[in-house]
Amino acid sequence: MADGPSVEQNVWGPLQSLYPGQVQMLGPDVMASGADGYNLQVFRGLTGLSFPLLRDCADGSSLSDTNLVHPYIQRENYVVINKQGIVRYNAVDIWDFGERLHPSEIRGTVDSLVSHNSGVGGPRAFGWALAASPNPARGPLVLELANPTTVPVRARVTVLDLSGRRISELPETLAASGFTRVFWDGRGAGGEKLPAGLYLVQAELGSVRLSRRVALTR
Repeated sequence: MADGPSVEQNVWGPLQSLYPGQVQMLGPDVMASGADGYNLQVFRGLTGLSFPLLRDCADGSSLSDTNLVHPYIQRENYVVINKQGIVRYNAVDIWDFGERLHPSEIRGTVDSLVSHNSGVGGPRAFGWALAASPNPARGPLVLELANPTTVPVRARVTVLDLSGRRISELPETLAASGFTRVFWDGRGAGGEKLPAGLYLVQAELGSVRLSRRVALTR
């Protein structure tokens, strides 16, 4: 309950504003909802949540044996699932109980799944460049693409292991003049959690190819 207002303000609100109609958030009710969902209504009133809350997902309830609660831990977890049903972010894999709400990681993962162009603006770029932060990273990485020309170029970003095997590919986008940020969630193409180690990020900006090593820690 304590995390409810923060989820509303720092996750759901920004995602609604940035990607209207493209992202859906659901909150499973892991306690007994009570007659006519009374307890759920009280919870919504106390937290001010505006996204849908699913009733009766607690152990022993009618939904407890579905694929909703048991795989994702009953309390305090945050999961991002893409359109294909693949888990792209699961906070329980990264953080301990009581420390799992990281809005920037959740938003960054969603950003990596939605086709968009997010020009940073500010100073113009004076050369082609690829930067990654944080590096090393425990979760999602921000990849900044620098385009020194005055026109957008097509941008394609892939992630390889050190043997050269492609393990992930971000949605193709346009890199605007100046700086553009894209996001990698630190997972493989199938949504699997990748082991700690070094990986190679390659960016093709028009005819220019850039690369940078990044490190994942677990």
